[in-house]
Amino acid sequence: MENKRLFGKICYVHRQMLRENNKILSEYGVTPVHLRTLVFIHIRNLNGARVCQKDIENHLNLRPSSVSSLISNLENDGFLVRGTDEENARKKYIELTLKGKEACKEDKQMMDECDGIIQSALSEEEQRQFACLLDKIIDKIERR
Repeated sequence: MENKRLFGKICYVHRQMLRENNKILSEYGVTPVHLRTLVFIHIRNLNGARVCQKDIENHLNLRPSSVSSLISNLENDGFLVRGTDEENARKKYIELTLKGKEACKEDKQMMDECDGIIQSALSEEEQRQFACLLDKIIDKIERR
């Protein structure tokens, strides 16, 4: 099979989209890992779940010391606050501040814009086909 360099094209699209996202991140002074943490907390909170450090450790697959440092940095920068559980004072829950929610809102807007670019380049049928093809690739990667 001839190599059509599809991987290179996928990487190019990914890099371009990341550049847009990094502009937003730099305005807020957060790294991609910071943003992943904020979005994780935000989505969990929207679904009615409380988030503790262990949840973040599991989600990011990072060591407790790394997550502790990450949370401290985000707290110092005003993106989140830690609170204690009424029933167990040793358990700390993490919630976003208004600044943290705003960073998530900006990220969502950027993602919506990127989706808009992709959708405007493809017909409805092409979008369905593209989504199916991406799912097929993802499935193949995950079965490796």
